[in-house]
Amino acid sequence: MSFPNIFKSDLFTNTSLTAAINESETPPQRLAELGIFAERGVETTSVVIEVQGSRLQIVPALPRGADPTPMKNTSRRGISLVVPHLPVKDQLYADEVQNVRAFGSENTLLPIEQKRDEKLANINLSMAATEEYHRIGAIQGVILDADGSVIYDLFDEFGITEPDPIYFNLDAAWDTADGGRIRGLCQDVKTNIRKALKNLVVPGLVALCGDEFFKAISNHPEVRETYLAQQAANDLRGSDAREAFTYGGIQWELYPGYGDVEIPTDECRFVPRGVPGLFQTTFSPANWMSAVNTIGLPRYAMATPDPTGEKYIEIEAQMNPLHICTRPEALFKGSSAADPG
Repeated sequence: MSFPNIFKSDLFTNTSLTAAINESETPPQRLAELGIFAERGVETTSVVIEVQGSRLQIVPALPRGADPTPMKNTSRRGISLVVPHLPVKDQLYADEVQNVRAFGSENTLLPIEQKRDEKLANINLSMAATEEYHRIGAIQGVILDADGSVIYDLFDEFGITEPDPIYFNLDAAWDTADGGRIRGLCQDVKTNIRKALKNLVVPGLVALCGDEFFKAISNHPEVRETYLAQQAANDLRGSDAREAFTYGGIQWELYPGYGDVEIPTDECRFVPRGVPGLFQTTFSPANWMSAVNTIGLPRYAMATPDPTGEKYIEIEAQMNPLHICTRPEALFKGSSAADPG
């Protein structure tokens, strides 16, 4: 096989490249690890979230024979969201693989396949970071683009007001007469989320913390006193590489952020676990003829030769994910500051 024809081999078909990038190893991402986002592919480039308001009403006692109390009509509406389109590209030049062919051979494809996979792996790393960035936005209710502009403000889209923060006042001196002040705030958080979800069962609750918030709460006397007499004290000494402990029925974790993928340093975000349909990820198909009306995949990749067909190929990859919380009224945050009110 001649060298130019290698670029036209099955290694660079849309099918092979898409399969390769979807098989690439993705680095650990905490929100992905938590498994709270239910993933599905769709055939369309937008999704409709149906909102049906249903409130329980108290039925009054009436004399026998009186007309029954009519049930109030429930509102029902659909919110249409366009799935973000996130493409990226790279080039694979002939010179990058020219000198790594087996000596005297014109058809050794392995070095070219390795270089192809290296390119795809690097692209996949950027895509994985981008997805975690969007997941962070989804648990905070505001999904941002790379430049910080707003893609979706879920509170605005759903027509609700963002819940007020829970102020933990972690710098205040601890008065033992307060007993479990932080524990009481933990109960407030759980109660607020349960009410926001209309009494749905919340099997678990994780608090993903910024650096300063985690440092303050894990070293707070009330929290430490609970653990110092227990084996779980090791968690507060940093023996857990992920920096996590449980207090007040909440699993507190230092979120391992990097760059723009982070929780604000003096805040935490409370993430309900095990609530069906609360967090969703939708994948739309690529904007390619080969993907029209097909079920969306997590990643896509294709190759296009340069105009001469001899010097390089351009590798284009894309993903089309929408990460959302369908009940943003349940998205509460904690602040290490004192209540300004």
